Amino acid sequence: MPLYAKWHYGGGFRDLYHNWKNFISFTLHFFSIKILFSTLLAPFWRMDEEYKKEFDPESFFETLVVNTLMRLVGFFSRMFVIAIGLIVLFMVLVLGPVTLLLWALAPLAVIALFILGVFSILL
Repeated sequence: MPLYAKWHYGGGFRDLYHNWKNFISFTLHFFSIKILFSTLLAPFWRMDEEYKKEFDPESFFETLVVNTLMRLVGFFSRMFVIAIGLIVLFMVLVLGPVTLLLWALAPLAVIALFILGVFSILL
């Protein structure tokens, strides 16, 4: 039992903390939050029209509308992924300390449930 307690509150706690840090890193990389913020106004999937060399008002405004729409689509799709990523990151940041607390209290819960079970049999 002393070896288990030493591992549980020593190496196990340390490993759980490192796993939590890995979850944070994974979430940031999986959702590419930093990259999406830096390319927020870039066209969607790099879809944009080239402006013609000669000035033609019709083709100029057509290209302007298409490029503006692609940037808007890119903006909203990136904002959606950023929002989901920030929600997941918030959950990981909140659940990490909760998990560490539950990890610290788990052996006490086992002992308490054992004592409760013994008393329920005796009574």
